[in-house]
Amino acid sequence: MKRKYLYLLEALLIVFTLTGAAIPSARSALTITSRDHDAQLEMYHIGITLNENEKPLAFRNYKNEKWNVNGDVELLSGITSFHYGETYEEKLSVTNSGSIDEYVRVTVYKYWLDGNGKKDRNLDPSYIDLVLLKDNGWIVDESASTEERTVLYYQKPLAPGETTPDLSSSLLINGDIKKYVRESETKTEDGYTVVTSVYSYNGRHFALEVEADGVQTHNAEDAVRSAWGVSVTVKDGILSLKK
Repeated sequence: MKRKYLYLLEALLIVFTLTGAAIPSARSALTITSRDHDAQLEMYHIGITLNENEKPLAFRNYKNEKWNVNGDVELLSGITSFHYGETYEEKLSVTNSGSIDEYVRVTVYKYWLDGNGKKDRNLDPSYIDLVLLKDNGWIVDESASTEERTVLYYQKPLAPGETTPDLSSSLLINGDIKKYVRESETKTEDGYTVVTSVYSYNGRHFALEVEADGVQTHNAEDAVRSAWGVSVTVKDGILSLKK
């Protein structure tokens, strides 16, 4: 999977304060998967498309007797600069682009990397704030979610051609990360003391990944358990997580 990260470019002023800094646009890894676990149905009936800001972003569909897949695409592609504390539109939804009803799941990953592209576990992913919407049919699996990963299920069966409500509305990098600063002192040869402010997030990048997948509604409880490894109940078509 390809990744393109948002670079955090801090500006160190004479008074050692940090301004909201511009950040280039991001490309994030995105994987679309579809699964079918019933011998009576073929996998090619499942199709799924992830939308960003009401436009198709990535998909996995079976058309013309072959798989049509585009799952390595840009997120936030319309953003040419990024500033701390500023809110940017980031509406994510899923369309059933297959030929049978399906239940869908979305997994969102957010994390920080150092200048070498390695994950920095000392930095807080909660400062990467993808604002989720509530009371719209999406539920969060709290037992499977962490600070870095959020797992969501759409509770209603999605008919072919149907699109879920948006699961998110916006993205921002919390400006409070500018508070993470330490000062160091060095002596010059002529006896002066130089105070340097070092920001914990200086030179770091943030990554956002989104994965969407779907399973059949036929024998849904067994299909979900087989595909996703979670126990659910389905009553009158509405999917709920077992506690």
